[in-house]
Amino acid sequence: MPDIVKIELQSEEHPNEETIAAMLEAERIARDPNVKHSADLDELFADLKR
Repeated sequence: MPDIVKIELQSEEHPNEETIAAMLEAERIARDPNVKHSADLDELFADLKR
């Protein structure tokens, strides 16, 4: 199971399937070298303006 799913929750609530799927997708995107990443918000917004 990916690290992001191994979150220690402080309450009795647990993420539902949709939330877990979104967390897994976010982790996959973060690790994908083919996905454009921005170092900071200025870089992100500069790319969006292009």
